[in-house]
Amino acid sequence: MTLILASAALALASTAQDDVVTLPPPASRPFRIGKSELRDIDFVPRGWKLYDKITGDLDGDGKTDSVLIVQKNDPAKMIENTDGFGMRYFDSNPRAVLVLLHKNSGKYELSAVSTSIIPTHDQPTISDPLSEAGIVGNVLFLDIGFFANAGSWSMSNRRFQFRWDGEAMALIGFDMTHVRRNTGEMTQTSINYLTGRRKDAKGSIEDDETRWQWSDVPDGFKPTLGSIGNGFEFEG
Repeated sequence: MTLILASAALALASTAQDDVVTLPPPASRPFRIGKSELRDIDFVPRGWKLYDKITGDLDGDGKTDSVLIVQKNDPAKMIENTDGFGMRYFDSNPRAVLVLLHKNSGKYELSAVSTSIIPTHDQPTISDPLSEAGIVGNVLFLDIGFFANAGSWSMSNRRFQFRWDGEAMALIGFDMTHVRRNTGEMTQTSINYLTGRRKDAKGSIEDDETRWQWSDVPDGFKPTLGSIGNGFEFEG
């Protein structure tokens, strides 16, 4: 304990002299798997705000679970765009997805978390990457979209579907459509991780028929909410 307090004092002294802020070690950061609270909203840490809350029975035990989308609340990341392209104001604070299972004890437990699947809204010319989120049955879905009104012809939509498997929020379904608006070129992907099969197609938005090519998902490839990374970069 003495060593910990001395280290903390040294860090504060360094900050005062150099205006350098050192991040705390991972164990003391806001989101800790296994942490329990009586109320779901108590998982919103200091310096963050509740962006959205979704409820439903994720683990099939008849209790209402919660998925919180929280966003860091740093005023410095509330950006005013003075360049004239895109939106005038946008919030570039990162967001995190917290899955809270309602346990028999009556408490909520943080059972899964992602701090990266929702890409940061860091450019005024792109739309908010988070299109929609919800729970249908016991499946959580997240829709991540990319659309730019300047700087890129690309447009894409990704839907992630997750289900609690007893240990993690496992990805059970993934669908992606990517379009180049200047040429009409389109690629599509649909993956069922429960059957281990995927289908892919390349063509044009003007095609009357989609020509799918089927293949197997590699053995052992089992993505989870916490392992996917940036939603813009995941392709299945």
